[in-house]
Amino acid sequence: MTFLPAESPLRLKFDGFRKPLRLRALHCQGALETFAVEGEPLHAVRFFPAGAVREVGGRLTAIPEASIAYATAADAFEALGRRLQAVAPSAAQGVEAVARTPSGIFWLQAPAGLTLEAWLADHPAAVAEPVVAAFARRLAGALGELHAAGIVHGDLSPRAVLIDGGEVRLTGFMVDRRPFFRALRSQEGLVEPGYAPPEAHDGALRHAIGPSADLYAASALLQRLLTGRAPPAANLAARVAGDNVWPNDIPVSAALRAGIDAGLAPAVEARPASAAAWLAGLNLRAEPGTTVWFDEPTPAPEAEPLDVPPMPAVAPPPPAIAADAEAPLTLGRAAPSPRKLGWWAAAGGLAALAAVALVTPKLLSRPPAPPRTNAPETPAAPAGCRWLAAADGWRLRCADAPAQGLRLPERFNAQTTARAAAGEPAAMERLGAFYRLRAGETANPDRGAYAYQALDWLQRAAEADDDGRPDTARARDDAALALGQMLAHGEGGRAPNPAAAEPRLRQAAAGSRADAVLALGQLLEAQAGDDADRLAEARGLYARVAQLGDGSALQREAERGLARVDAAAKPPPVEPEIPQKPQIEKPAPKPVETRPAEKPPLKKKPASKAKAPPAKTPPPKPSPPIGRAPLKPAPAPAPRPAATTPTRPPAPRPALRTWTASTFIKVDPATDFSSAVELAGRAACDSEGGQVLSVRPGDTLCPNGVNYCQVRAVATCQGTRP
Repeated sequence: MTFLPAESPLRLKFDGFRKPLRLRALHCQGALETFAVEGEPLHAVRFFPAGAVREVGGRLTAIPEASIAYATAADAFEALGRRLQAVAPSAAQGVEAVARTPSGIFWLQAPAGLTLEAWLADHPAAVAEPVVAAFARRLAGALGELHAAGIVHGDLSPRAVLIDGGEVRLTGFMVDRRPFFRALRSQEGLVEPGYAPPEAHDGALRHAIGPSADLYAASALLQRLLTGRAPPAANLAARVAGDNVWPNDIPVSAALRAGIDAGLAPAVEARPASAAAWLAGLNLRAEPGTTVWFDEPTPAPEAEPLDVPPMPAVAPPPPAIAADAEAPLTLGRAAPSPRKLGWWAAAGGLAALAAVALVTPKLLSRPPAPPRTNAPETPAAPAGCRWLAAADGWRLRCADAPAQGLRLPERFNAQTTARAAAGEPAAMERLGAFYRLRAGETANPDRGAYAYQALDWLQRAAEADDDGRPDTARARDDAALALGQMLAHGEGGRAPNPAAAEPRLRQAAAGSRADAVLALGQLLEAQAGDDADRLAEARGLYARVAQLGDGSALQREAERGLARVDAAAKPPPVEPEIPQKPQIEKPAPKPVETRPAEKPPLKKKPASKAKAPPAKTPPPKPSPPIGRAPLKPAPAPAPRPAATTPTRPPAPRPALRTWTASTFIKVDPATDFSSAVELAGRAACDSEGGQVLSVRPGDTLCPNGVNYCQVRAVATCQGTRP
């Protein structure tokens, strides 16, 4: 989020205005930034997807990863503004002019009136059903007019609904922001949780954003008014059990509830086809003659600067009397006697003189008091950081922050510290993450103090009470994971403490986070040693993460962990013993007596005959050793008779145990994936050697909001698991 300094406003030229207009930043909501126009009763709205664009010297440029997405979205935003200017529907806030400048795409509009978000801030409780019925009729009429003109709002939420004058008008129109998901690796600030339909979170762009998206948001608005609670986020898949539960203490007619549930259908095809069909499905009664509406606060009438109110006629004030003039004194009670009045006047004069004599020196010696300001008190900035004034408060800037943490100080402000001190888990987790980031800088001399602060805030967030809110549960899991990693790895120059890290990682792993499950498995594997139970538990954790099937780094690391555990648990191969053969002694060769042969008479060899080769003599055969009989093969041993000992009773079978196994699967958020959940749950039980008792869908995740969604398949298994 970028805020313009107040002393250097933007100067832009709009069509129809002779002089350039000076703009001052007011606030940034979602992907829209609003400016006030000096000297004109107008506001300028700029398309500003935070994180995807940067502003340097009044020029707005997109980051390289989002350059194509920003160019396409900017063209669509400009075309949408010019269409609203040309059509000018009565159900939408009028667009006076559209300008394309180096500073971005701007719409010029009148200031918005009372929004439904502002009204709900003062009235957080449930709204009466007649008021909701009147609101639904007018909202359906507004959406029907826009859809007939080919205009889709695209970002309907309480801040985009104006309820001035008993009518409904829409503002804050938006184009498709899904192409930015891949570049930013997040959906934060681009979609409104609870009011955005499932297709608005589809980073693969498999489903178009059409009129049915507005009908989903309209149904979420009615649910918020009737229940007084924020609608559950639909950012991944169809609503699982417990996500769309209507409270029992709030009476809502069954027909109205059924119509709202039809509008909140995950699949686009299951929702009503048009705004008129959506209104008919709500089964509202006929509109009464006297329509009830929201309790709008009536502002006090402003007095004109030259309009002096008349004096009251009952007791007119006395006329102004000069100091040296003599006039009768008029009192509201009986006048005392002249003697008593003189004494009273003298005593009053002396008291006044004494008071003046005492107070005047103190007033003259006291320095002038500084003017009072409504600026919020800021906490002390960490070393290397400083607070900067911004449009909506104070922002923390750190000059030596690492490159991977530049986004975190952008979202960290003085209000975060105040909310963390008040006990808000999300703020405490964010503050702990900031101090952990600072503690990770090896060149920082204060890294030990930052690590202490990070551990303190993360422990507070992890131990916060569960109030049933999804942001609180998410903050507790994130804080437990970060705290466990800091304790296990010894971050910030501290010694590792695996014993304290294990319960925190178990707390985070219980919330169906794949990274927490992987971290717990790695800790158990490192501390297992010869403990077979801990190795088996680590293997089960690795198996859960390895079944993600998304090819992510978490899955690859889990597969490597499985290979390590299997290799450590596999016994070494046993070589079979070969029976040794009895060694046979070879007989010693028998000495042969040699006698000198008689020399034959020498004969003269004929020259013509060739020399004959000598005759081959067979080698001598070994004779058996002297004094030993030849060895005979030993006879086979006779079979032993069967044992007559009594047979032992069979060992008792181990008792069956019941446990829960879970895994994540990739799903399409607009389709029925119950069969895939069933198969994944059975596979999870089979991998741990158990039989399936039941399978249900659990929590849902959307890793980085890109391309696919994940649903946790929770299976109840039974077997002889140790």
